[in-house]
Amino acid sequence: MRIGVDLCNTIANVNVMLAMKFTCLSLTQYPSPGIPAGYFSTPEGLELLKMAQPFPYAAATLCLMASAGHEVIYLTSRPVLAANFTREWLAANGFPGGALMFLPRGDKALFARHYGIEWFFEDDPLEALSLHGVVNKVFVKTWPYNYGVQGPGIKKFISWREVMPLIAPGGLVKSRCWQAI
Repeated sequence: MRIGVDLCNTIANVNVMLAMKFTCLSLTQYPSPGIPAGYFSTPEGLELLKMAQPFPYAAATLCLMASAGHEVIYLTSRPVLAANFTREWLAANGFPGGALMFLPRGDKALFARHYGIEWFFEDDPLEALSLHGVVNKVFVKTWPYNYGVQGPGIKKFISWREVMPLIAPGGLVKSRCWQAI
């Protein structure tokens, strides 16, 4: 099975970094009007992306899926300027290998349909709703801005730890890329 995985605020906690930088950050609107257009293409914005911490259990969950034979594809709306350090960030934080695709916001459903992605992990409400009906299951990392995203095939989660029982019924399976957590 092919699994699509968004980066920012799905596996990397960019919002906490933004909250430290911008006092006017809104977590009820996406994208937040408090973030200047093009910010993530600036040296400061790129540095912020580098410094974001992974969510607990995200790497272990995806490693478990990869070790079970599933293909992980990372899809992001980050600027292509972030390609090298994004690959390094994924490896340094224990995420399984996989293709890394840079797409404009709103294009993930088209990519998922064309490449046969069956499950998708996402936080952006626009992307999650467009993926609904295209993939079998959309796992939505819960944030105030995606509160209204719901429907058949959409599973909201707060912590990656909640996802583990869905992919490893009966307990955790140790894998070659398992991290101590």
